[in-house]
Amino acid sequence: MRTERPLGLLEKYQVSKQLTRCYGCVTSTVIFRHSARPDSNARQFYLNQLHAPLTSLVEKHPQLSLVVAENSKSTAHFLRLDSFNLDSVVEIKEFSFWNETELGEVIGKECDREFDLDNHTVPLWHLTIGIDAARPNECSITLAAHHVIMDGKSLAQFWQDLDLGRANEPEDYQIRCGETALLESYENRGAPMPSTLDLLPIVGKMLVKKMLPTRLTEHWFPEGWAGDVAGDKKETHDTTVRVVQVGGTTWSNVCATCRDHGVTPHAAIMAALVEAFTRLWPDTSVKTTTPVNCRSFAQVPPGEMGNFVGSYGYLWTGKAMPFWERAKTYHRLLKANKAGAAKEAGQLKYLSKYPEDYYDFWHGHWNNPMARSGGIELSDLGRVVLDKAWQVQSVWFCQSAQTFTTALSVNSISTQDSMYATIGWQKGSVDESKTEALSALLREILEKST
Repeated sequence: MRTERPLGLLEKYQVSKQLTRCYGCVTSTVIFRHSARPDSNARQFYLNQLHAPLTSLVEKHPQLSLVVAENSKSTAHFLRLDSFNLDSVVEIKEFSFWNETELGEVIGKECDREFDLDNHTVPLWHLTIGIDAARPNECSITLAAHHVIMDGKSLAQFWQDLDLGRANEPEDYQIRCGETALLESYENRGAPMPSTLDLLPIVGKMLVKKMLPTRLTEHWFPEGWAGDVAGDKKETHDTTVRVVQVGGTTWSNVCATCRDHGVTPHAAIMAALVEAFTRLWPDTSVKTTTPVNCRSFAQVPPGEMGNFVGSYGYLWTGKAMPFWERAKTYHRLLKANKAGAAKEAGQLKYLSKYPEDYYDFWHGHWNNPMARSGGIELSDLGRVVLDKAWQVQSVWFCQSAQTFTTALSVNSISTQDSMYATIGWQKGSVDESKTEALSALLREILEKST
């Protein structure tokens, strides 16, 4: 094991979420079709299938062999494992993975997985393989990763680089970690940083909100919908997940219509999401937040794993708007604000003392009327191409509920012919009859948009 660099700003941010127990991890699930596994010892079958591909992947991506040392100290830093046993990061679980309800339940549990940051024998990722005896040619694999080593784009990169179809029977299942250099954190890679003028209004707003009574804060700094039930200081993340698939000709038609209107499919998903919310929560404003992949704003290759994310937020007033007008408005605003989103990580410099200032930052959300800032996050990984020896039947992206921030999280990823979305929330924080309706309504609005 060797010592690597200190945690960067975004990495401290992600570890602090576990220290305050407000967030679990990020996940991606793929349902595969493959050659038939034997009736007995499914575990050995999958370990043999995964050992060689994962060995190559770990050699290529240093994030897959990292752990965090002194995680709650100002000296928090990464360590690189010399090796680890594949058997320690793989779990076999029997369930009906093709059933959307059961799939959502398993994804939700994996989103709530908490890695032991003091255990320096295994990396900060885990694979749960779903099997059913009646379907020996199929399985689901859920990758759960601590956000300190992977953002959403990194999850997609994991599957894109995993070269399945190279089974072997090793003497043991040890994976030796590679020598590929761990590069610097985002803020040290030429990323744009906010100026003092950029930070002044942000810091000023925080100070004013602390001094004002709640009634005036709500009036002068409206945040919009923040869930239906207030949070509790004692709660920790407890994620509920529903899955939504838009496939067949519908998604192809949506993509074609987007091209006709000069917008991305992502903009259409956002337009459908806001319209669905407006129908279910009428006359209610809501802030949407969009994570932005910021690799192109720094010296970061597109295929590098890590944390390179900013975000863009917009407050929708609840006013009715034609579908494609909303999509075009959002598309234009997001494009205009991506450069600003790339500076967002630099705002964390304001939290100069780690972890104390991060604790204060998170716990400060309790001062909001609903004990969370609220809103909806739409994290969209866009289209991924997964040409594998194993046939990909579906792919899903999800993440933990966030107890201090967004009330609802929608995570999407698409292939050539389908869009797959997960809807997640903190258990008990929203009206579940509405979130159940949201799944069907999101699909219906996209179908009718074409």
